[in-house]
Amino acid sequence: MKKGSKSMFFNMVSDSDMERIHEASLSLLEEMGVYSESDLILDVFKKGGVNVDSASRVIRIPRNMVEESLKQAPSKFVLHGRIPEMDVLMEPGKVYFGMGGSPEPFIWDYRKGKKRIPSKKDMEECTRLGESLENVDFIGAICSAGDKPQGVQLFHEYDALLRNTTKPLLYSAPSRYHVRKFIEMAAIASGGEEELRKRPSIGIFTETVSPMKVAKYSDGTIDAAKMGIPVIVALAPMMGATSPATKAGTLVQGNAEALFGVVLAQLVKPGAPVIYGPGTGTFDMSVSEYTYASPEQTAARSVVAQLGKFYNLPTYNLGGAAESKLPDAEAGSQAMMGMLMNALSGITLTKVMGTLAGGMYGSKEMLLICDEIAGMVKQILKGITIDDNTIGLDVIKDVGHGGNFLEHEHTAENFRNEFFFPRLFKRQNISVWEKEGKRNILDLANEKSEDIIRSSKPVELPGNADKELRRALIEAEKYISGNIKGE
Repeated sequence: MKKGSKSMFFNMVSDSDMERIHEASLSLLEEMGVYSESDLILDVFKKGGVNVDSASRVIRIPRNMVEESLKQAPSKFVLHGRIPEMDVLMEPGKVYFGMGGSPEPFIWDYRKGKKRIPSKKDMEECTRLGESLENVDFIGAICSAGDKPQGVQLFHEYDALLRNTTKPLLYSAPSRYHVRKFIEMAAIASGGEEELRKRPSIGIFTETVSPMKVAKYSDGTIDAAKMGIPVIVALAPMMGATSPATKAGTLVQGNAEALFGVVLAQLVKPGAPVIYGPGTGTFDMSVSEYTYASPEQTAARSVVAQLGKFYNLPTYNLGGAAESKLPDAEAGSQAMMGMLMNALSGITLTKVMGTLAGGMYGSKEMLLICDEIAGMVKQILKGITIDDNTIGLDVIKDVGHGGNFLEHEHTAENFRNEFFFPRLFKRQNISVWEKEGKRNILDLANEKSEDIIRSSKPVELPGNADKELRRALIEAEKYISGNIKGE
């Protein structure tokens, strides 16, 4: 099991500020409430004893219910992989990094030097790449199965993911049918429903519609919570568009919407695992786009990490994303800013490594670069051990004036733990770099990604899972096409 790097716990705001955000969020839930388009979710809250106005379809949640739900939600649990070596210990203060997120409509093609429509094969290759990289702890998507009909793309994406990674999968399921089918397919890949219950290896997003609304597509939250599948409360308010144009106002509203998701999961099944993840993106007025890597949202995400600690819940958020259209210096600086700040603040799961253009497409090469960044960040999080051995006072005296430490046994005993050794970034003198063709980091990342993909294979599936996955996929295609009756 991966036990994660330990965050430094950098705090952006004071404890009294945290209390103020919390109180304001409780006030929104109690007084304004959340509008629900879903009859099923209305019914869950009615049965839970919540004040539901059937005429206006508004759910008003009393503070004592929020507080009780926060006590019920586990602060520590295992986000399982399909094999124990890929398990991730979830708790506040642990730090992990993940490939991609929701499916991007395009992929950046190194050879063509531009974006293109991705295929299911692209998605399979990207997933195997994420499976192979040391610092990718969980898996999403950096492209989509764009060559499949739009209505059935997601089912083919589930298939591609489940066949090509053993790491925990966190993914979209935009209807109750999608959630049930994702769970069914994950159970097949896990060796049966009972095995999936014991070791749930997928997580499913539930999202409110900012501001303060929940749609019918969140009905699947109920099925996920019943099954013990971790529910990721990952909403995306936009400062200045669907939330106030201030970081504080967006944090209050986003926190209220996230707490709504926590309560929903606990009403369905007390003790259901929940991952807290309100977004903090900005609606950039100059280009009318949602930001993925702005400094203001990075600062606000630090407060999301604080709120996670305040509620004793593991957290999830953007961090490896870039707004740059190329895997270049701009992209690298944006990814480093997000990943390092998330790690120092204590975001448990930082997603979207390898994503470019504000989530419009991913890049295999950028994923390799982000994996290297994650390695550097994890090295920083090791901190500095101060003890007799690391201070090495006797060693310094032993080497003496003007000596060197290269041949001293203390160096041999300690350098591997103290130093970071890059796998992608090259530490070469200029003459060696010139002799090797003056290749830039993008060329090196492409070469390494292609080498990994060539040598990788789909993961091993249990029993007749291959046949059953094909059956489930065909069934889903028929359902979407209206050829079988659904609910």
